[in-house]
Amino acid sequence: MSFKRINSLCTTNNERSFVIVYNFNAKDTLMIKNILKLLGIKDVCTLNKDNANSKIEDIIKGNIDDTCSQCINQRAVIFNNVAHTKISGFSDNLRKFKINRPLMAVVTEDNISWSLNTLIDNLINERNAINSGNTLNH
Repeated sequence: MSFKRINSLCTTNNERSFVIVYNFNAKDTLMIKNILKLLGIKDVCTLNKDNANSKIEDIIKGNIDDTCSQCINQRAVIFNNVAHTKISGFSDNLRKFKINRPLMAVVTEDNISWSLNTLIDNLINERNAINSGNTLNH
């Protein structure tokens, strides 16, 4: 597992700037969208666990698969081409609005070819490793 400061990651590319909101209920989705609007992020893709087989690069292009039968039931927010200051602002606002912190990720050149299921599984493994003080190799 490798960690980098969020402001050292290359989060700008030629792709669309948007956020994937995965597996939230309607109330929390609305609150998350409102927080994102406050930060100036209007392009939001809302997905549920049926879409977890979709590859990140396909989601960016608008091609979403809805045939997942064995999907991970976790909430996640995935940022694509969003400035690190806005991601930090989003995280701060989650606490203010008393929303339990979901799994969060930034699309990178390493994970853009992964399925949503693979990305979320990796995020869960990383969270468990951090909580137990272990290291994790991908």
